[in-house]
Amino acid sequence: MQNENIALQAKVFLYHLNNSNNENGFRAHESWKFSQVSEEGKAKIEHDFFPTVSVRVNPELIHDFAASVLQQLKIEQPKVNVPDSIISIQSGSEYFIAFSPDRVIR
Repeated sequence: MQNENIALQAKVFLYHLNNSNNENGFRAHESWKFSQVSEEGKAKIEHDFFPTVSVRVNPELIHDFAASVLQQLKIEQPKVNVPDSIISIQSGSEYFIAFSPDRVIR
């Protein structure tokens, strides 16, 4: 049952990521990057980059959630450009966030 919940949360996260990708007019060369961060890390990323998509995840399940997002991304979201499957991890992570390193707030 817990794996089904994680898969559903990952699907909802990817839905929001795809919407943000479309609403913000991402071009083919613009990409997304994933990170697992604390609340402070999330605030810093949101301050430095736009758009961002984030979700709060139970710290015990965050690695399973990340794996589910990457797996579903390969299958269901070919429009969303994620060039590498490396996820940066910050200690005390409770948020999973996607941001575009190409779109820095100036």
